[in-house]
Amino acid sequence: MQNSNNSNNYPNAEPSKLRGKLAIDMTHRSISRDDERRINIKISNIYGVELEEAKEIHINYHADRIFSFLLDRTKKQGMTEHIFVDLVKDLDLQEHAYRVSTGELIEMAAVDLLYKELCCVKNDGNREDRYINFYG
Repeated sequence: MQNSNNSNNYPNAEPSKLRGKLAIDMTHRSISRDDERRINIKISNIYGVELEEAKEIHINYHADRIFSFLLDRTKKQGMTEHIFVDLVKDLDLQEHAYRVSTGELIEMAAVDLLYKELCCVKNDGNREDRYINFYG
């Protein structure tokens, strides 16, 4: 059964007729982790681009979503947007987005991992490096 709120977002819309973020949102609805890996072909068909460019679009889609979720979470914890933007530059958000786009990681797990890294940077002024700490 389809949620009426979701149907209002995409009334009578086929993914191939939509463009931009809406097309990718529609394609991502109710997909499994295994489907996440195959979605690049769908994006390629939607946009009419080569598979390599579709992979980039897919990664950027998840990077934008992760960034937004992370910003919302830090704002709820009292961090200003200015501080967030300054600190997030030091995180490897694209790598996490890549892992989400290949089905290795779910978005909220990526947000959790990045949030922990962000808090480490915020609290210590620098990121902990386990190799430097271990080898001293």
